Amino acid sequence: MDSGKTQADFSLVQGQATSTWKQGVEPLLAEISLLQAYNSEPVFHALNAIRSGEIVINQTSIPNLKDWFSYYKNHNKLFRNFIGCIASYFPWGKTNKQFGFKDILTEDGPIPQGCGVEGLFETFTPIKNLDLDWESTPSSILFTFLIWVPCNSLFGENPPTLLYRARHGDIKAARKLIQLDKSIFYESGIARKMLQWQLEGRSDLTTELGGYLGEPIPEASLQQIKLTWARFIQDTSIRAGEKLTAPKIQALFNAITQDSGRGLQDPDIGGMSPEAFAKALNRRKNFWQLSPSK
Repeated sequence: MDSGKTQADFSLVQGQATSTWKQGVEPLLAEISLLQAYNSEPVFHALNAIRSGEIVINQTSIPNLKDWFSYYKNHNKLFRNFIGCIASYFPWGKTNKQFGFKDILTEDGPIPQGCGVEGLFETFTPIKNLDLDWESTPSSILFTFLIWVPCNSLFGENPPTLLYRARHGDIKAARKLIQLDKSIFYESGIARKMLQWQLEGRSDLTTELGGYLGEPIPEASLQQIKLTWARFIQDTSIRAGEKLTAPKIQALFNAITQDSGRGLQDPDIGGMSPEAFAKALNRRKNFWQLSPSK
């Protein structure tokens, strides 16, 4: 069930509970995990804004379509750039242009005042007040928040898989992408498929795709979004060489709730049994699955 409460200011969640949770976790991984967990609710609100039409993702809003479409096909590039944006904000990340995430995690040194996750949140959260800054926000951040996480939450599939199927004529896959991202009509493989249909006298299929432009995305619960982010947190930790267990991740969401003064348990996933929470994460184990071939 969704909490229905307004999210607390980020400064309010940096309290005793989250400080305790961070103990024993590598500093950068702890900060990134906290950022990811906290952003579940902004992503949920952004999805509602996309559904209502307040946020529109199309070819006019995206500054660099080539770069944007590359994230559909190369999940490693997306992950690397996403983590790179975050890591570069921390002092030990600035010296590693071609960094290995695991290497940064082992660097020593405190986080100076003004750095760390609070400053990062202010700098990089693209959906604050639902006012997207397409020009200055890194495209990897926007794509992760607005495409990758929503695809997993809404459809249980990754963007590369949906694009692969759409490029090969799967109308259902194309429909899902179009509902979320109107710019997909300009992706080269989709454009070629529509041209092929025209030449084969199957213009009805192109017309059908066009009809999906006005369709809203399906509704998603806040629980779905949080479970997807929880899996993202676990996958990030695995790549960092320090796997966070399901109970540890569930405890993070509870800690944020406690520090924000909203109770002892996260209202959406805190009450799930450890077994149910672990199974929910396992069902999302392909969050960063390999991209299919072109």
